[in-house]
Amino acid sequence: MATLVEQRPLLLYLPSELILDSLSRLHYTPRCLDSLRLVCREFNSILQQFEHSLTVEIIRLQFPSGILAKYPGLETSEINFKTLDELCMRSYALSRLDRNCHNIRRREGKEAAWMRPEWINLQQAGFHLLYRLQDVGNHDNKSQVIRSLPATSLAILLLTLYLCIQQLRADGPSLLIPTSPLLHGMLRFEVELCCQELILQHGPSFLDALLCHCPNAISLLETEVRNMEARQLPSEDGKAREKTLIAECRCRLADSLGTNVEDNRRDMWSILGRIGTLDEEDVVKVIRGEELAIRERQDSGAGLYVLPVY
Repeated sequence: MATLVEQRPLLLYLPSELILDSLSRLHYTPRCLDSLRLVCREFNSILQQFEHSLTVEIIRLQFPSGILAKYPGLETSEINFKTLDELCMRSYALSRLDRNCHNIRRREGKEAAWMRPEWINLQQAGFHLLYRLQDVGNHDNKSQVIRSLPATSLAILLLTLYLCIQQLRADGPSLLIPTSPLLHGMLRFEVELCCQELILQHGPSFLDALLCHCPNAISLLETEVRNMEARQLPSEDGKAREKTLIAECRCRLADSLGTNVEDNRRDMWSILGRIGTLDEEDVVKVIRGEELAIRERQDSGAGLYVLPVY
């Protein structure tokens, strides 16, 4: 019995409040508390009993203020260690994507011209909007969210997708190279359109995976490319296929402004030129789908080619 007492971790002789305070100040990484569960039953019991309060305290101490407001899907769900793991992984992904943009900006080439600091900042807001889409679940739910967005959120989302393509042109897999035999006779913009669709489906993590040349992400893109033509044809019962998410974005922007889909490029730059620089409160409004007020005009940027609705 004495041996068991001697093996008891010294930390467990402290009051629970001090134990939890100490744990909340340890640098959190995904699943880092799993090893503590194996120390002894008492540690496991403390982590289970105080999981919610410990999670809330770690978020308060180790993440930017108001971080959960940028992830409505996480904010409204049960706050636990899985929430912390997801926040960490999203933070790592967004940091890598931000570094990639700035690395491209330091190079020579067409893609570098797109990595303006003000546009990268807007892309960060767009990434959080993509995470909102990721969290709502299936295709229908994502379509409903897109159809509820105002023109300002849609313009930022479309700019985000275009900057994603510029990143992939610079550092993406060979499937995005115009001379790649993997294109199967398709045009480059069609493959890029498939990339945008998959980013809308799976969020920024899919872009991050493509930039890392992840085989699973490349395989998913190849499947999307192969199915592109079939998705535009009526189903066997003669009914139209469900509208793709990129088509929902472009049609919704046109409908909200009373313009045509072919005017998306002009409409997007017109809106972006009016909203100016975003603060933290503005970013949350973009994510929630609240219209932004008209601001002082900023640079309108270079033109975009118009992608077809598919």
